[in-house]
Amino acid sequence: MKIKLIAPARKAEWGESFWDVRTLCKLTGIKASIPPLALLTLAALTPADIEVVLTDENIEPIDFDEKVDLVGITGMTSFIPRAYEIAAEFKKRAIPVVMGGIHASMLPEEAIQHCDSVVIGEAEEIWEHTVRDAQKMNLQKFYRAPRFPDLANSPIPRWDLLKNDKYLHFIIQTGRGCPYDCDFCSVKVFNGRQYRHRRIERVIEEIETLQKIDNRKMIFFSDDNLLAVPSYAEQLLEKLIPLKIRSWMCQSSVNRLNNDGVLDLMHKAGCRSVFVGFESVSQKSLEVMNKGQVNKVAEYKEIVHKVHSHRISVFGSFILGSDADEESIFEKTAEFIDETNIGFSMINILTPPPGTRLYQNMENEKRILHKDWQNYNAENVCIKPRFISADTLQEKRGNLVRQIYSYDRMYKRFSCLWSKGVFTRKNKSLRGLFTKLRLLLSFKIISQFQGDRMFFALKCLWNRHVPAPTLTFAALSYHDYAKNITHQNHSQAIGLPTVTPPSRS
Repeated sequence: MKIKLIAPARKAEWGESFWDVRTLCKLTGIKASIPPLALLTLAALTPADIEVVLTDENIEPIDFDEKVDLVGITGMTSFIPRAYEIAAEFKKRAIPVVMGGIHASMLPEEAIQHCDSVVIGEAEEIWEHTVRDAQKMNLQKFYRAPRFPDLANSPIPRWDLLKNDKYLHFIIQTGRGCPYDCDFCSVKVFNGRQYRHRRIERVIEEIETLQKIDNRKMIFFSDDNLLAVPSYAEQLLEKLIPLKIRSWMCQSSVNRLNNDGVLDLMHKAGCRSVFVGFESVSQKSLEVMNKGQVNKVAEYKEIVHKVHSHRISVFGSFILGSDADEESIFEKTAEFIDETNIGFSMINILTPPPGTRLYQNMENEKRILHKDWQNYNAENVCIKPRFISADTLQEKRGNLVRQIYSYDRMYKRFSCLWSKGVFTRKNKSLRGLFTKLRLLLSFKIISQFQGDRMFFALKCLWNRHVPAPTLTFAALSYHDYAKNITHQNHSQAIGLPTVTPPSRS
């Protein structure tokens, strides 16, 4: 038996998404930023007597005529329309299709209209059963995970199935779950509130495997909160130090970063960036989104400064459009980013993933504007905001992204970070500055760029603090994304009336 696992890509006509980093990929020859970890894990869970092939559509086109016996497709909500198209092509060829992942798990009755079987929940305890039923031509419509599986014996993903040189980063997961209860988040629904971890020895073994593939590539720990359980995190960090990982990035809640000892361990272990869900610079907005029990705006600046003092960059994430947000939120967010010198930020529009409490509340209040799933990517308005109009939210979000990713504002923030040792190379001598890579990148910049673009790139690249060269291309990529943002009025597009926001008074 031969199984084909597929990760769908965004369709070109949907436009660029924040995480596409198209300019960075073009300039470096990389095809995508992060590999499809869920499918690599699924491949590792497949019985040894079954042949598995994997196609990431971000890397290569799908061969619909390949001789396979079963197709497995996963996809987040914003990718699901393309996943349904792919499934339809294989069903035309009479090849059974199984779908899984968070969207299919939240809306299995929708997903089953496009495939033969839906795997609901985490697949560790049900994938082998699904495969064996497919072998016997006895696929069931639904396979539901009976519990949140123990990850202690989770296998190392099948990295041998990927074209690893086509990705910017490696990706590793040490655990799943989240003890918090934010309205907009689907992690608790899909992975549960109790945090479950893989054995640290297995994590270390996987990292050593990846280092053999490419020890220069950055590693991204995909856990929603790597520091959620301090005792596990500290043991892991201690074990990472001897591996001398060149650079890694993780996600953490802001309340776990107010610890100098942990931050010192993180830097020693190779952490150079942490993705932080600030969500809002308004405490009232945090309370409305049920995030206020974790995030305290009054502590933000001190914690960001503390992280930067350990030479670790902060990648901020913010949500606009909550039921407490007024138009002043845009300016306040921009001011906070500039004042704290956060190098890169993801600016989201409040989006209700199916299965979340936010989605159910919006349904009950009839405030969902549309269910065009490809636009449920946190970059387009999907619900009626309470105190600002949908059009204003869409437009001012775009303006904010353009502001923070302007050349002048990026360079000012970077300069402050470089002076603290953030985004810089260890070797700050002239020898460290005049590297072959830097010279090659300079030639590319001079030959391809003009005006402010060339000036900004060269200033970043040839700075006396010796910043990491990839920083320059990441900055250019986000600048281009911001410049190309298009505004869409979804309420008019689907024929809904324009809603005038109520007055606070």
